[in-house]
Amino acid sequence: MEKISAEKITFLQAASYLGQSLNGDDKSLRQLCDDGLAQCWRLQHGQAYMLTRVEYKELVVCCFEGQNLNEMAEHIINTAKSNGFTSIRFHTKRPALARLINKHFEHVEHVFKRVL
Repeated sequence: MEKISAEKITFLQAASYLGQSLNGDDKSLRQLCDDGLAQCWRLQHGQAYMLTRVEYKELVVCCFEGQNLNEMAEHIINTAKSNGFTSIRFHTKRPALARLINKHFEHVEHVFKRVL
């Protein structure tokens, strides 16, 4: 497996590429990035973009858009292991991504929400 390049970028640099994944959460995710609690990444020189945060020893992938998710997932898993993470949680509101990540991740919950 070829090593995947990952470049840390700003929220503003990533936002236009993560538009569908941000799904209306732009302001809160931008604030997390501005506060240093989340990070944006350009993978494989722009083939994919993601936004991550850390909860204890868990890497949380909040947003992902781009090509070659299965190839990228293997790299994300290996990088997380080598950096001492004990698990990865992957959020998506997109059914197509959910089907793709089933190869690497176990489906563990449904989330229900009501806007007031």
